[in-house]
Amino acid sequence: MVKRIVTASVLSLCCLVPAVPAHADGPRTMPQVAGQGLVSAYAALRYDTSVRLKDGRGAGRHVLWPAGWKVCAQDPAAGTDLRGRRVTLTVVKRTESCR
Repeated sequence: MVKRIVTASVLSLCCLVPAVPAHADGPRTMPQVAGQGLVSAYAALRYDTSVRLKDGRGAGRHVLWPAGWKVCAQDPAAGTDLRGRRVTLTVVKRTESCR
């Protein structure tokens, strides 16, 4: 009986450890994200990257549901060192075309 309790406690504790972000130790260069969906673009960036979204239509719309948007342009360009830089992604809704 004691073995079962200890085993259950260990299993419970191991599941509480937070997962390490996929790109925590990855390169600090900007990936190519223009042309991708916004969710994919976020996944390609490191978790600590400062990202600003800009409405590609110039209407000042805010992104409430990232899955419904795509990236038309990015600043800085792919391959640029990101240390100390903010990323700006110009986005439009998935049903709209990039100009």
